[in-house]
Order: sequence, then C-alpha cells, then structure tokens
Amino acid sequence: MHKYDVVVIGGGPAGLMAAGTAGEKGAKVLVIEKMCSLGRKLLISGSGRCNITNTIDKTSEFVSHFGRKGRFLYQAINSFNTSSTVQFFNSRGLATVVDKDIKVFPASDMALEVLSVLTRYVKESGVDIRQGAIIKSIQAEDGFTISLPNDTINSKALIIATGGMSYPKTGSTGDGYKYAQVLGHTIVKPSPALVPVIVKDPWVKELQGLSIRNAELSIYIDGKKSASDIQDAVFTENGLSGPAVYNLTRMIDITAKDMTLVIDMYPNTEYHELDIQIAQYVQENARKTLKNTLDKFFPPKLLMLAIKMSGADPEMRAGSLNKATRKKLVNILKNLSFKIERFAGFERAVVTSGGVSLKEIDGKTMMSKIVKNLYFAGEVMDIDGPTGGFNLQVSWSTGRLAGTSAALKAVQS
Repeated sequence: MHKYDVVVIGGGPAGLMAAGTAGEKGAKVLVIEKMCSLGRKLLISGSGRCNITNTIDKTSEFVSHFGRKGRFLYQAINSFNTSSTVQFFNSRGLATVVDKDIKVFPASDMALEVLSVLTRYVKESGVDIRQGAIIKSIQAEDGFTISLPNDTINSKALIIATGGMSYPKTGSTGDGYKYAQVLGHTIVKPSPALVPVIVKDPWVKELQGLSIRNAELSIYIDGKKSASDIQDAVFTENGLSGPAVYNLTRMIDITAKDMTLVIDMYPNTEYHELDIQIAQYVQENARKTLKNTLDKFFPPKLLMLAIKMSGADPEMRAGSLNKATRKKLVNILKNLSFKIERFAGFERAVVTSGGVSLKEIDGKTMMSKIVKNLYFAGEVMDIDGPTGGFNLQVSWSTGRLAGTSAALKAVQS
C-alpha cells in the first residue's frame, strides 16, 4: 500500500492544476490518469490552439456568463481569476496573446505548449503520476482507499477531476460520475453542450470549409425566433460548427422539433440598405460579369451557390441583373436558411452539461458537503459556460481552489 496526502483522479487541466497546487503547498500528491498520456482533451481544445482564458478579470462579470449557477464559482474565480491564469503561464515561459476581443491563446497557437507548462509544474511540485491506471474501487473510510489492478493507494484527501463525457476518445467517459455516486453524491443528468449542428439540406456540403466572421446565427423553433448570437462559424460536411453555433446550443432545448437555422451575413446592415448597395455597385460595374461583381458581397464558396440558387447566369453582364433576382441574392445574404436535422452528441461536444450536483459541494473550498476531504474540480461538476475561454478558466480556478483546500486539510491532519 502506498500512502499520500492528496490523490487527484484525472490528468486534465483541472486535475493537473489541482495536483501542482497541492504539491506546491507541501502535500505528498499522486495523479491517477487512466489514459497512457496526460491532457488529451486539452491538446485538441480550440482546434489545437487552446483558448486558455479570456480578459474578463472582474469576478461578477465573469460568473454572469454562467447564469444562476455562476454564483457557485465566485470564490474560485475571485481567488484565481483570468489575470492570474495569464500570469501563471507567462511566469513559466508561455507567452500569450489576446485574439479577437477577449480570447487569450498561447502566442505559438500550440496547445502542446500549455500542456508542457502544466506537466512541468506538477513535476516541479514533487507530484507522482501514474498513467494507464484503471481504478477498480474507491472506499471512504479513515481517508480514502483506492484499489488499482496491482496496488492499493491510501490518501487523506481525494480530488475528482475526471472531466465530463465530451470527446470520449480522449478519456472523458463519465468515470467521475460513477465515483461520486458511489461516495453518495447526486448526478445531474449529463448532456452534450457546445455542439455542432447537422442540417438536412444536402447542398451545405458545397460550403464545407467556409468560415464566416461576425455573422448573426439564429435558431427558430416552430417558426418563432428562439435564440441568436453574433460570432464566427464554419461550415462542415453536414452542417455548421464554431463559437456562434456552440453558444446557441446553450440557449435552447436541442431536442426540440421543427428547428431552422438562419444566417445573416450582414447583421449590421438592414435588408433595404444592402439591396441599395448591391444595386448601385452592379450599375457601377454593369459591363463586368455577375460572378466578378458580386464577389464584393459574397464569400467565394457561397458566391456560385447563391447565383445558382437565384436562377441567374454567373457569366451574364451585371447590368442585366433584374430586381427580382437581385432581391433573391440579398435574401440569401440576410436569410440563408437550413432545416436542422439534429445536434451532434458527446463525440463532438466541447463540454458536458450536468454532473455532480453543486448543491452538494462547498463553493468556498470545492469540498463535498457529504464526504469529508472529498473535493471536485472542473467539468465533472454541474457547471458549464459559453465558448471563449470560460470553461478552461473554471478548470484552472476550481483546480487551484481544490488543490489548496485539500493540501491544507491533509497537511494539518
């Protein structure tokens, strides 16, 4: 039997931050990771760029993005906010940049460098790591007894930071929920959050790879506008992905029927204003071909499809464009519509909604209200936010708080 002050289950962002912090505070710490390598999901976050946090360092403003559950995060964010995260990584040699308003990325755009900082941090804090270790059972009696296939671990404190169920290939398969339930906790039903949308319209495949910036995406349910967001999006083989789509999924019931996705490429320009702009530009370039004129208004991949949908000839003179066809083109720019087939599942979800009930966790320490010296950190809890570095910041902050709290308790005892 091996004995530790603190055992952390999960070698992702929350787990590594918790382990490094606990070790830094003087605790003897072990990280147990079932996969053969650490931080697998972190490596694919932000398409490999890793949006580590954002620039919202005022606690009240940051937690407001999590709705009513945001109050639970107040202590964690207040003690380790977005500025703290940037300082943490900068002081360990990782340069960062602010990209597109508030998002903070490593200057290299490489998630691997973020993981390298974290792994170096835990090792410098004297943390032991066991990778490829499958937990057979956990018992809470006079501390915690964790059974592995070839060993038994005893610890004074236990931190569960296993993540949720999103991207299960990275190891996030809901193990933490099982451990928490065995120890007496309630699990709010997990569901995929921040997911791509899959549409019925087969012609969407012609737009695959097209990125649209600052477009307004709206979802209509039974013909009524239910939610909208202005951000970036990208067309996939069978639908759309990206920040705008992800954030919309937090605002609606993704199991609803009869849903339509509508894209406004020019949200800051009224329909009639855009119509006038196109009409004037067409007349000014009357002798040019239609396809070489409208490229001022349409992204390349959408241009030819839009002309085809309008019934116009791409080789015709722009000056021959009639009013009815022009309005069809304007309508495509302002109301490009898709019938939603469904939203993707856990296999493509950025995060998991649901998890260990917040009612059973002390937000001031991240300790269980049910089991003494049991702590939680990160996505395993019933808390999820929008895109833009919010969810990773929660991992850093709750991991930091859980690690500090667990170490102090364990060392004191």
